[in-house]
Amino acid sequence: MQVMRNLWRKAGAGRAAATALALACMPALSACETFLEAEAVREHPVEGKLVDIGGRRIQIDCRGEGGPTVVFQAGGDLLGSLGWKPVMAKVSGKTRACAYSRAGILWSDPATAKFEPEEVAHDLHAALEAAGEKPPYVMVAHSRGGLYNLIFAGLYRDEIAGMVFADSSHPDQEKRFREAGLPTGDYVTPAEELGLAFKWTGLMRLSPYPADPSISDDVRAFYPKSAQANAREARNRPRTMEVAGKYRDLQNWPVVVLARELPEQTQARKRADAHDAYLLSADGLTSGADTPEGEVVWRQLQADIATWSSRGRLQIVPDSNHAFFIHRPDMVAAAIDEVLTAARVVRRTPPRVSWRGTAD
Repeated sequence: MQVMRNLWRKAGAGRAAATALALACMPALSACETFLEAEAVREHPVEGKLVDIGGRRIQIDCRGEGGPTVVFQAGGDLLGSLGWKPVMAKVSGKTRACAYSRAGILWSDPATAKFEPEEVAHDLHAALEAAGEKPPYVMVAHSRGGLYNLIFAGLYRDEIAGMVFADSSHPDQEKRFREAGLPTGDYVTPAEELGLAFKWTGLMRLSPYPADPSISDDVRAFYPKSAQANAREARNRPRTMEVAGKYRDLQNWPVVVLARELPEQTQARKRADAHDAYLLSADGLTSGADTPEGEVVWRQLQADIATWSSRGRLQIVPDSNHAFFIHRPDMVAAAIDEVLTAARVVRRTPPRVSWRGTAD
């Protein structure tokens, strides 16, 4: 054990450490990943704090002052709260902002029960309460996180001040992709399932997980644990879409939907706009452009989300990709500023109850 600990410290916390330790663990694989997870906790102090939500702990990082409080929801990745650091840096100087990691991701304790989509909303709500945070909240999400935020907003409607969707998943996306003859992707690939089956060996750490250099050491230190938790969610993606689809009424909350635009699409749009601007459709796609069918369907789905609020709008993020929330934090921060401003001016109030006991 001490030999492995010395190797960890000598090699550092990056991929070199994982390789050295995995090789050192070969003679005693059964205890390897347990040791490596303990070392990850020891060598990578929690960002923010761990709060008890009733027998499990959730990591949450809250910064700044003011309101409404902005709450960040990660997508279907292993970045947890860390993926939002670039946006958090811009937003927390203007208002209170909280990012957290779902069950089993990074520092958060895993959940052992069968996954249900509502679990995510209940965990987040309990974590915010345990951390002493107060509504109203502006909910911000990327990718699969958009489904979870729809569920949260449906279950806790009186606590929502506005929403921002960053290239969010849509409840109907798999149906729409199948209708277009397009693949929907594996929930968990066979290679991932094989790696998870042998997670206990520690050998998963030999496979790098892509992350920005500023957070890569922390992300990789918890890679197998986070991957197992993410797979637990991903296997239940159809059920998550089904539940999220029940909560499409975003009332009159200010809502901004940010949609990616690949570099080649941006150039096509600029050429069409310079020639005949009226050829641009309502969702910003160019008529007759050589755009992949998958991108057409995805943009239409993003435009649809924007219609779910009477104060919703679609905004295109040019020259980007699905991960623009990391690489273009300025665009996400600007959308949050817009929603914050609108939320501070007008908030939907609950209906008044007349003396007859009925809502006016």
